[in-house]
Amino acid sequence: MALHPFSASARVGREKQNYDENGVRQVAVAIPIDPHTRKVLLITSSKHPDVWVLPKGGWENDETQQEAAKREMYEESGVLGEVTRFISNDLDYGRNGKPKTHYWIYELEITKVLQTWPEQGIRERRWYTYHDAIDALRFKPFMQKALAKSSIGPPSN
Repeated sequence: MALHPFSASARVGREKQNYDENGVRQVAVAIPIDPHTRKVLLITSSKHPDVWVLPKGGWENDETQQEAAKREMYEESGVLGEVTRFISNDLDYGRNGKPKTHYWIYELEITKVLQTWPEQGIRERRWYTYHDAIDALRFKPFMQKALAKSSIGPPSN
C-alpha cells in the first residue's frame, strides 16, 4: 500500500498539460523547505546535470497548481510535503520575445523524505542553506528571486 497519493513512476509527455489562451505552458514550481533545519532542497537539472534547480514541471489538467507542485516535488526530489503559501508567478520568454512558460511558484513544508522516488536515477538532490542555494541557482534568476521571497529569505524592509 502506497504511503502517498503519487505513482511510483513520473508522469511523462505533454498531452495533459495546461496552456493558456495564448499557448503559454503553465508550470508549477516547488520550494521545498525543511521546517526543522530551514534548508531548501535543490535537485540537478535533467538536461544539465551540473545545474541545480528547484523542482518544477507542467501543471496538468487533472490537478490544481498546488497538487502539481507537490507531485513535481515528489517525482523529482523524493520528498512529500504541504503547500504553505503561494510565492509568486513569473514568465519565461522565447527567442521571439513572446511568453513561452508561466511559472506558478509555491513554498512547501517537507513532511517526509523518501529513500526511493521516480527520478532518482537521473537527478541528485542536496540540502542548501539560503545563501548557498542562491549561489547554486545562479543559472536560474527567477528561482533566486522566488527563494528570496520564501520564509528562509532575508527579511523584507
